[in-house]
Amino acid sequence: MTTTNTPGLFERPITLPDTDAQGRLARLVGMDDKIRRLSNILAVLINPAGLQKWLDQHHAHAPGLLDAVLRRPPLVVLSGDVGSGKTELAETIGDMVARQEGIDITLLPLSLSSRGQGRVGEMTQLVSAAFDHAFHEASKFKSSRSSRAAA
Repeated sequence: MTTTNTPGLFERPITLPDTDAQGRLARLVGMDDKIRRLSNILAVLINPAGLQKWLDQHHAHAPGLLDAVLRRPPLVVLSGDVGSGKTELAETIGDMVARQEGIDITLLPLSLSSRGQGRVGEMTQLVSAAFDHAFHEASKFKSSRSSRAAA
């Protein structure tokens, strides 16, 4: 496996909730339904315990429902025309999810250097390295969280 260094792949990490991100999300006009739906999808992916609590309260008779939801691939794809707000939504929706779930979220925005210089396979390698880095960072948080819970 080829390893790629991650310095330069990311812009400055942002910890959410953040008032700047909250304001930017509020300025996205005409996207209220999409924002609400996306925040609910992300909340389930990030904090499945919240869905379990909701199921216990409202649909205790449907235990297989949680499994069906959690077996979905943890992927969200934003599509639309240039200038439709995809990047702004991607950079700010985490604020709403962080507030809704009462948790901190770290956003790792990719820099333009993640596109590479046009060599065959370079962009794939860089994006894979970025995902590996993000997974590693999330794993550290998850293990420190369970250590705190056990203490």
